[in-house]
Amino acid sequence: MNKLLEIKDLHVSYGGIQALKGISLEVDEGEIISIIGANGAGKSTMLNALSRQIKIEKGEILFNGAALPSQAHQVVQAGIVQVPEGRQIFANLTVRGNLEIGAYLRKDKEGIEKDIAYIFSVFPRLQERQSQYGGSLSGGEQQMLAIGRGLLSKPKLMLLDEPSLGLAPMLVEEIFNVIKKINDEGTTILLVEQNAQKALTVAHRGYVLETGKIIKTGHGLQLLNDPKVQEAYLGVKIE
Repeated sequence: MNKLLEIKDLHVSYGGIQALKGISLEVDEGEIISIIGANGAGKSTMLNALSRQIKIEKGEILFNGAALPSQAHQVVQAGIVQVPEGRQIFANLTVRGNLEIGAYLRKDKEGIEKDIAYIFSVFPRLQERQSQYGGSLSGGEQQMLAIGRGLLSKPKLMLLDEPSLGLAPMLVEEIFNVIKKINDEGTTILLVEQNAQKALTVAHRGYVLETGKIIKTGHGLQLLNDPKVQEAYLGVKIE
């Protein structure tokens, strides 16, 4: 299997506080990799370092065997896109306008139209609301739009930051079904998620992050059935 992403000994600091303390992990092409951990563990920091939104202090990031570009737009061009925590859609643009922003680096108009049609097939509610402003959508619809916008850049690797945050259980189920579908159709996914049960259920492999360090790794279901993971992240009391 082709190694798509390699992170080696990654260190990141915020204002003198070390947020990541030597993270190393790998993502193979075609996988869903889930990162779980408490708030403040460094999960979002890791994604922001990968998308070059924050500087790294030390370490190496390889994508497709080459050094990851140093600028955010170059990272997108290379094939990595981040769907940020809190959606961050453009409230004053229409649904369709938001999707088109996702394709801003592309020149293939026919391909863009085909991919927008695909997004509408995955998320029929977005098609129904394509002329509405993004700010008028529900939280679940905004999350669908954020994922759709990310897909319009045709990523090899999608970074998903807390996609279920603030959503009703029924919508969480729908979003995770879509994550699985996107992966089945060829997009590799690195998922950061507070809902450890859902994250590990869909994951091929997972990593447990605690105060800036990886403390455990394994297959998704293996971690899901680990007593220490169950007690710490799934609310299961172990006697």
